[in-house]
Amino acid sequence: MKPMPKRLSALRSRARSTGAACAVLATVIPVFTFGVGATPAAAATLPGGLGPCVPGSCPDPFPEVGNGPFAGRDDAINIFVGDDFLVRGRAAEAEGRVVVLDDFDQNKNTDASGLYNLGIVGVGSRVPPPDGSDFLTTGGDVTIAPGQTLDTTGGIVEEQGIVRHAGTQTGTVTGTTIQDDNAAGPYTGLRDELTAASQCYARPDGNQLREPTGTAVNENFRTIFTGDNTSLLQVFNVDFDMVNPNNLNGGQDIAFEGIPAGATILVNVIGENRVINTTSGEATLGQYRDRLLWNLPDASTAQFIGSGQFQGSVLVGNQASMSTVSLSGMNGRFFTTGSLTHTSETSGIEFHAYPFNGDLPECGSQPVTGAVSVLKTDADSGAPLAGAEFELWRETNGVGGLQTTGTTPDTLVTDCTTPDDGICTETTTLGEYYWRETAAPDGYDLPDPNVFGPLVLTDENATDGVRVEALNTPTVVPPVTGDVSVVKTDADTGNPLAGADFELWRETNDEAGLQTTGATPDTLVSDCTTPDDGVCSDNTVLGTYYWRETAAPDGYDLPDPNVFGPLTLTEDNASEGVRAEAANTPTVVQPVTGDVSVLKTDAETSEPLAGAEFDLWRETNGVDGLQVDGATPDTHVTDCTTPINGICSENTTVGTYYWRETAAPDGYDLPDPNVFGPLVLTDDNATDGVQVEALNDPTDVPVVTGDVSVLKTDADTGNPLAGADFELWRETNGVDGLQTTGTDPDTHVSDCTTPADGVCSDNTILGTYYWRETAAPDGYDLPDPNVFGPLTLTEANATEGVQVTATNEPTVVPPVTGDVSVLKADSETGDPLAGAEFELWRETNDEAGLQVDGANPDTHVTDCTTPDTGICSENTTVGTYYWRETAAPDGYDLPDPNVFGPLVLTEDNAAQGVQTEALNDQTVVPPVTGEVRVFKTDAETGVPLAGAVFELWRESNNTPGLQTIGINPDTHVSDCTTPAGGICSDTTVPGTYYWRETAAPDGYELPDPNVFGPLTLTEDNAAEGVQVTAANTQEPVPPVNGSITLDKTDAKNGEPLAGAVFELWRETNDVPGLQTGGANPDTLTDAGCSTGDDGQCVFDDLPLGEYYLREIAVPEGYVLSDDPVSGPIEVTEENSAEGVTVELTNERGEPCKGKGGKDKGKDCEDNDHKAAARG
Repeated sequence: MKPMPKRLSALRSRARSTGAACAVLATVIPVFTFGVGATPAAAATLPGGLGPCVPGSCPDPFPEVGNGPFAGRDDAINIFVGDDFLVRGRAAEAEGRVVVLDDFDQNKNTDASGLYNLGIVGVGSRVPPPDGSDFLTTGGDVTIAPGQTLDTTGGIVEEQGIVRHAGTQTGTVTGTTIQDDNAAGPYTGLRDELTAASQCYARPDGNQLREPTGTAVNENFRTIFTGDNTSLLQVFNVDFDMVNPNNLNGGQDIAFEGIPAGATILVNVIGENRVINTTSGEATLGQYRDRLLWNLPDASTAQFIGSGQFQGSVLVGNQASMSTVSLSGMNGRFFTTGSLTHTSETSGIEFHAYPFNGDLPECGSQPVTGAVSVLKTDADSGAPLAGAEFELWRETNGVGGLQTTGTTPDTLVTDCTTPDDGICTETTTLGEYYWRETAAPDGYDLPDPNVFGPLVLTDENATDGVRVEALNTPTVVPPVTGDVSVVKTDADTGNPLAGADFELWRETNDEAGLQTTGATPDTLVSDCTTPDDGVCSDNTVLGTYYWRETAAPDGYDLPDPNVFGPLTLTEDNASEGVRAEAANTPTVVQPVTGDVSVLKTDAETSEPLAGAEFDLWRETNGVDGLQVDGATPDTHVTDCTTPINGICSENTTVGTYYWRETAAPDGYDLPDPNVFGPLVLTDDNATDGVQVEALNDPTDVPVVTGDVSVLKTDADTGNPLAGADFELWRETNGVDGLQTTGTDPDTHVSDCTTPADGVCSDNTILGTYYWRETAAPDGYDLPDPNVFGPLTLTEANATEGVQVTATNEPTVVPPVTGDVSVLKADSETGDPLAGAEFELWRETNDEAGLQVDGANPDTHVTDCTTPDTGICSENTTVGTYYWRETAAPDGYDLPDPNVFGPLVLTEDNAAQGVQTEALNDQTVVPPVTGEVRVFKTDAETGVPLAGAVFELWRESNNTPGLQTIGINPDTHVSDCTTPAGGICSDTTVPGTYYWRETAAPDGYELPDPNVFGPLTLTEDNAAEGVQVTAANTQEPVPPVNGSITLDKTDAKNGEPLAGAVFELWRETNDVPGLQTGGANPDTLTDAGCSTGDDGQCVFDDLPLGEYYLREIAVPEGYVLSDDPVSGPIEVTEENSAEGVTVELTNERGEPCKGKGGKDKGKDCEDNDHKAAARG
């Protein structure tokens, strides 16, 4: 961000480059007139005419804050910021037009709404700027934090507020954004003028404060401004913060008294750092809003905080200042020459647009101005017309009518083009004016005559302004058309191309570029496919067009981007037309390839042969046959060794090829010739490929053979075993170990099943071999690993052969087993029971029945406790069994007898198993219970509290903590409200419990969290019970205020007396009685109240305490009491609602015999001691 002086210097430079600043303002912002050379007025507005609503669509009066329909439109600036505007915290909205000379920066709290409404707001005066006008203008950047939005539409589809910015725009903005280097240029002069005006309002001579017309007193609970009830400009000078030190949040009321109807109120808030913390709103201050100005000429920091709806406009004159606004609502203009922060940490806060219509002191020349306007309408329908161009001229040459040329023409004031409402308006000084129409709206004739006026703006009509209506007749003109064409060409040769598909689109949605989809696409005009000359053309009306290519010609790529334009067809170029060239690049075609292969086979058996080595060559030197050396050999492509299938293959491009065999497979002769080909691969045969067969004759060599054998034996005895199945494999794939599967396995030689001697043998050629056992003899396990070898048969050992021994383990046969089970059930319901303890015994001592002790007991097998199914089961070998119950489930008696059986498990029933049922009778036992309590106390004093409402819940869903909702909540037990002792209690069964407080005692806050526990009640602690303490904090109690009403009557006839004057004093020095002087007097609360016709004085909003009424003047003809002090009068909580009424009487005195003479008695009224009445 630029330093502010440099930013303003740049803006002023741009303003000078486009003309005088005042001239720019006069055209861009009609409400501003700086008044160069104007005659001073008796009362002035703010600089530049800031404050009032711009005439045209102003409601009268402005409605109070609400969310109703729009009440009007106002193009006046509502917020002016001389430096940066920062949106922070939970700030919500800024209604009306906003001008910022430097940066607008929005970065709200992440837990707040990311939306900030500007211009149009949900709740406010509902008088936004005109649709389509500038809502926000900045001389710097507009920065919106990620995830946040600046909205200038109010969520209304047809509304479009403009954000005009000189710098960059970052983040999301809804509405229209326009980058304009001179965006803030017209407003730069305002900053210094506002600073000067702010100082002038406070210090007319630059030193002494302006003479006040009233007083401002901070009474803690309020600041009271008391005017003189006469002056039409009420001036107050305040050199203190408007805060209440006795209020936790510092808020106080603001009140005005003695303000005559129609008066302007100027409050000069003096000091470097100032705070206004108020709860006041429309009810008390709304009547002064449009004529109330808060002027802070000195403040470097100014804080506007509190819960009120602040009323009136604000002017901050220190250009180095930071104003912070955290009030619920600001209702009026806000003009600061420094920076502004709009923020709140608790709730959404808002600026509301309300005008300032007050009459301020003269601080420089202030002309009387008014609006001079023209309404352009359709002569037939009366509808307003946009697009008419006007000039406004001032009568200055003394010649009747308008003269725009010659040596002494009249004076041109401004130019204007009518917007949608058809109105051009200019706020200017008094005089005689003419509107001259220079161009009619599209489709309309220029009227003849085209001058409208004169319009005479006077003191009398300046407030309402003057206006003339200008009618236009529609022009019947055939549309101008021209050719919009595109030529499709080859990007390399420039030749025209046929077969390209195009769409022609007209720009109609005012968005840059072509939009073919979405809510508001541009308009599709026609489709076209290019003919042989490559040209698509459409004769159409004037406008901006795009050609969109949807399909490229065959053999060409679709260009990216595929949109050509914009092509702007105008009246000037319609006869020639406009054309775009669209070049396409030929599609790169991949070369055709196919397989060139050779099949190596045995010449006698035609079996494929592995191990033949080949070269593949491409014919490239133009000489028939294959040349592999010399100056120009053919081209070597690849090498290959044939695998088991005997095929070498290469996928390559079309051409002529040769396979050359360089080495024959082992045991075979190299063929002569050893070149196979030519093989011609073409486009036609590429899919199938080409192949040649190369035959090899076996080499005539005597074969050496020998026995390769395996001996199968029992692993324990070493005896030979018959019946083992083996495979013999030869190592042929060059991979260590045996591979029997995959693409290249070793070679299967033979199969064999061992005879009685256990030996399998095969007489075979030299090589490396493996025996693989595929099936073991009956009764034996297959060994792991089941491969034996390698056995290498060589010329050296071929005579004896090679052998390996393969041993097998006998298969272990598992004994026959089955389930022996007992079902434990409730004797009455038959339901299964968990928790019964059993022993399982096997019959082993050959004595009938179960013996569990003695010299020769049966055999104990296992123990078991029944689960939820009630079944104990054991998988065991065949035999006779007994189940013996040693402990019954909780709540049940042990049965007698407690032995169940015998259960005989045999081979026949082992699959199903055997089971017995054991029934138990329930034991009648009283349940254990205990108290679960909660003790409700005051968090500070520990005193028990009555009136807290609790729920008791039992943990029942096995989820930690308390769940009161959902598909499986815990169990609600009971409800309770604490009595005077503060304890809620429930006697219940053991378990885990929670107390949940649902309502706090009166005057207390509900604790957070409001769940207390877990409390676990067990058999061990049931006698004492379990308890938890729940402490509550008192709710903050707003201060209680009361009132005192004085009834003054005639002591004789009881008639009310007007004109008795009283002071109200508060007891504050702890000395009995009233002390009005000395080092430590009591506190004067009200300096003077005069009884009205009803004889009453009412003192409101009094803090609790003791008060005294002191009568300081009596009605004429009455005697002041010897003791004019009444009290103490106690204002308490008990009487605060209805207030305290004090009845006082006065006795009549003797008539006065002469004013100021010797005969003036003590009973005569002494006007020298009579206090001024309170308004």
